[in-house]
Amino acid sequence: MERILEIKNVEKGFGTQKVLKDISFEVNKGTVTSIIGPSGSGKSTLLRSINMLEKIDGGSIYYHGNNIYELTDINQYRSKVGMVFQNFNLFNNMSVLNNCLLGMVKVLKMDKEKAKEKALKHLDDVGMLNFKDRSPLTLSGGQKQRVAIARALCMDPEVMLFDEPTSALDPEMVSEVLAIMKDLARVKMTMIVVTHEMGFAKDVSDEVIFMDEGLILEKGSPQKIFNEPSKERTKAFLKRYLNS
Repeated sequence: MERILEIKNVEKGFGTQKVLKDISFEVNKGTVTSIIGPSGSGKSTLLRSINMLEKIDGGSIYYHGNNIYELTDINQYRSKVGMVFQNFNLFNNMSVLNNCLLGMVKVLKMDKEKAKEKALKHLDDVGMLNFKDRSPLTLSGGQKQRVAIARALCMDPEVMLFDEPTSALDPEMVSEVLAIMKDLARVKMTMIVVTHEMGFAKDVSDEVIFMDEGLILEKGSPQKIFNEPSKERTKAFLKRYLNS
């Protein structure tokens, strides 16, 4: 399989607190990697480090074998490794359509008409075409997240990073966002998903990583992690989640 990302011995701290401790794993093309674990275990910091929103203190992150800190164009890299945030990060002073156009025109230097055609297609894909002229301020959380996914797709990413994409949503909005992510998995979009949605992690992932206190405690297939976890900490976490 073609390896897209390789995370090797990554360390990250804030002040005296070590948030990531010797993190290593690989991501192959067309796979879904779900990262689960309790709040505060370093999952979001790991995702932000992969997207270069945080600078790591040690170790390396490779994209197609190249160290991301040696790449000349960070924005180009970020367009290929797109990120969907917990709190949407849409620009409220722009329409839905213009939120999608911005990266294509500014970063990819795409012709505006071509960019518009692409934006309309992806908004249609996520069921938000009818809202193209609306301000994000008028949208529900689920609608904002669908726009955020469309915006990321407009950049033709090779990998999509999802940072707890459903945690800020009302329960009835969760399923519509997960449905879009499942569609992306079906067409073999490479994804790394930090999530508390255990059903999604179990059903859609190729690999599940369990993190706790900045460490990867175990990783493996959903079958292994959910049915035969080897660590007591993983068992306790899953028991709490799966019984709630």
